[in-house]
Amino acid sequence: MSDQPLPADLTFEAALAQLEEIVNRLEAGDLTLEDSVALYEQGQRLTAFCQGQLDSAELRVRQVGEE
Repeated sequence: MSDQPLPADLTFEAALAQLEEIVNRLEAGDLTLEDSVALYEQGQRLTAFCQGQLDSAELRVRQVGEE
């Protein structure tokens, strides 16, 4: 799981939903260490993706405000 790239058509909302699922699974505590680490790595990639989307949206809002 840790080597899977994010889909090219991934939306912010879908990434956020995946992150929520990862958190729920990690909090349940019934995963092996290896599975936990793999999910954590996937969560890190999703977090970076979401942050990038938020940064882009913020920039667009600022640009609109400057017009």
